[in-house]
Amino acid sequence: MARRSNKTKHKAKTTLNLKTNIKETLFNITDNPSTSVQQLAYYIQHHPDVKVTKKQMLGIPYTFHNLETNGYNYYLETNRFKILQLDGHYQDKKIVSYRSYRDYHQLNAPIKMT
Repeated sequence: MARRSNKTKHKAKTTLNLKTNIKETLFNITDNPSTSVQQLAYYIQHHPDVKVTKKQMLGIPYTFHNLETNGYNYYLETNRFKILQLDGHYQDKKIVSYRSYRDYHQLNAPIKMT
């Protein structure tokens, strides 16, 4: 029974990776700019205009980043090295909404940037 469960998990992961690779290839072929949640988080964390707030809750350090640049608004929430939440808007239009509890498998999936 455990072996069948492992095979199913492996197939699901393989399918998600294939979907990510197809999406990335499509963006490259059509010359659409794209990035991943991980890359976008790095950009936000290292941008010179980012506003950073740090809080400790229940002994766990959290960092909150807010960035407004060139019409883009970003909100990033991290716990040490883990991305918990990332929201991005461009001219009041949502371009990205990442939550670690539901989207963890999409951390490196390409996101179309408009």
